[in-house]
Amino acid sequence: MTNDATATTLPADDRPATAGVPHLGFFLGSELYAVPLTRLREVERFTRLRRIPGAAAHVAGLVNLRGEIICALDTHAILGLTRGGDPDDGFLIALRDFDFPVGLVVDSIADVFTIDPETVLQPPDAWPLERAALVTGICVVAVGSMGLLDLDRVVYR
Repeated sequence: MTNDATATTLPADDRPATAGVPHLGFFLGSELYAVPLTRLREVERFTRLRRIPGAAAHVAGLVNLRGEIICALDTHAILGLTRGGDPDDGFLIALRDFDFPVGLVVDSIADVFTIDPETVLQPPDAWPLERAALVTGICVVAVGSMGLLDLDRVVYR
């Protein structure tokens, strides 16, 4: 992600409610994103992803997670990013509080970050509108800029 010098801090009323809670950071290629820990069920490295014939491009397939079938969403496709590696080599971030068992396929796990609400910025103007609509904001952490995903928009798109 680029750090746009013209990015502005979000007004207090527009800051995401999850800004002060811990977030799990993950990489999609070289880009860093995060989701609130309160919405995570678990994180697992997956080894077998079952493709679904005729599924939408953003549905990576199904993963059997200890007997529960999880709909795995291709986070790269959702955010309009190109996947560089093997689509069957990654991590599944299983989510909670949705109408069906769902998870995000990501390349690697970064760290847990507590987001200071004062540091949440609007997405850079250079971002595609479709991607900017799927984040609640961005912030700068020690390893770079990080997009804060709006999980409801990502899952129910």
